[in-house]
Amino acid sequence: MLKVTQTKNSLLDGAVVADELYTTPQDGKDFFESLDKSAKEPTKLAPRNTFIRAGVLTTVRGSAYMEYGNTKVLAIVAPPKELIRASARRMNMGVLNCYVNFAAFATGDLESVPERERNLASMLTKAMEPVVCRTEFLNFQLDIRVLILDDDGCLLSTAINCCGVALVECGISTYDLITASTACIYQEHIFLNPSAKMEELLWKHRGNSSNTSTPSDQEHGLIITASMDTFEQIAQCQQCGYLTPDTYVKLLDYTLAVNKSLRQIVRGVLTKRVKEQHELDLREKAENALEDQRLEGIIEKLKTQGLDEFIQSNIKEDPYVKRQ
Repeated sequence: MLKVTQTKNSLLDGAVVADELYTTPQDGKDFFESLDKSAKEPTKLAPRNTFIRAGVLTTVRGSAYMEYGNTKVLAIVAPPKELIRASARRMNMGVLNCYVNFAAFATGDLESVPERERNLASMLTKAMEPVVCRTEFLNFQLDIRVLILDDDGCLLSTAINCCGVALVECGISTYDLITASTACIYQEHIFLNPSAKMEELLWKHRGNSSNTSTPSDQEHGLIITASMDTFEQIAQCQQCGYLTPDTYVKLLDYTLAVNKSLRQIVRGVLTKRVKEQHELDLREKAENALEDQRLEGIIEKLKTQGLDEFIQSNIKEDPYVKRQ
């Protein structure tokens, strides 16, 4: 049995598949042949089945939960806090810190979790820095915390989308809504929103290119694009593998098209959240008005009846107590 030598790759952040499914090149080839790949070029530029909910936690000001297929992410944003004097230095921009943690049940390879958390946190910080208006909180720091509940590929792009929603929910000023997506190419087939198994197959191919039957000059790689569509700007674009310039541009266009679809979903979620909050405020305002009206009635009774008469009029007999 061929022993697989894993190499460090921070961009391919798919889950490590348990039980070593791809122990030989033939195993990987069999899995690739079993995939549904009717055409080499994708015909539908759409995201996975997506669920986003803003304000899922009441104990923090900004929070969001996102399911992108089977990938599940929770993001929390706290209001900016002042830097400690010992570490503070005069800066013209605030500090943005991102922290990523895996739930204990999210992955089976616990040894690689600390390194993956650091890599994802670093890449997430680079993606979110161009979005936040850091000039509005000088000498303050903004902390974004992400909890990975399940990983089925597109982990970094899902975390970026979820953090973008949490930032708006927290009331942090941003230049635009940010959306991100992932695409990869393997054996001349392009996969949008690749699964964790597909990312794992690509990752092991890169680590064992000399031992596989696939030609070394054949294109294979992955690209993650985060964009702000209002200004037609790319907040972050990360690529790994071997891609020709034409293929790189093609994958970039595909991810940008998916980002536009995700943007519509995010806008709908945030609009619904604003409407819900407005209805909640109106309901609370109506309840407060009724309470004020009740208190005004009590005050009027006190003025007309007096304290003793008011107390006596409000004393009610216990129906379960027998009169003597």
